[in-house]
Amino acid sequence: MPDMSHGFVGRMREVLDTSAVLIGADIDERYYHDLAGNVAAKPLAVVRPRTTEQVSGLLRLCHQEKVPVTTQGGMTGLVRGGLPNTNEIVLSTERMSAIEEVDTSAGVAVAQAGALLQRIQERVEEEDHIFPLDLGARGSCTFGGNISTNAGGNRVIRYGITRDLILGLEVVTANGTVLHGCENTSRITLGST
Repeated sequence: MPDMSHGFVGRMREVLDTSAVLIGADIDERYYHDLAGNVAAKPLAVVRPRTTEQVSGLLRLCHQEKVPVTTQGGMTGLVRGGLPNTNEIVLSTERMSAIEEVDTSAGVAVAQAGALLQRIQERVEEEDHIFPLDLGARGSCTFGGNISTNAGGNRVIRYGITRDLILGLEVVTANGTVLHGCENTSRITLGST
């Protein structure tokens, strides 16, 4: 296991930036508590990348050093999937929250994994469209979490589950490889209002 106070933290900060890497007392309890009140081990570090390239560099480094990583979004799940195990790093998508594009002529939107579902809904509503996925946790759940759990939600009978609304993904594998699909973007389908 790498020394979290010296070399490995420095290399993570080179891949990201100083403010993107939290260690020790800077790690807030929200990174190891979930919505149900479950408590996990405090992670070795919390990293908050902004780009796919930063996620790729970080995961490549963790893969080389054999450091396990737990990814976190809005932490609205109830199955402990976002809680870290002992000696893990948390990769938080909280800074990857951009809605990069809304293309009403094609009926698609491009959003990062940390974008809140409600923000996506509100953004496409500005264009007189809807994003049909809807959950009670819309104000706190992230789109990456919706994808990873294949969320159904309140409109599932009419519009289908999350995978029915996804046209393509950009994915970073555990070893840092970036896989592109559908013109290198994550595209989601929209409906008209």
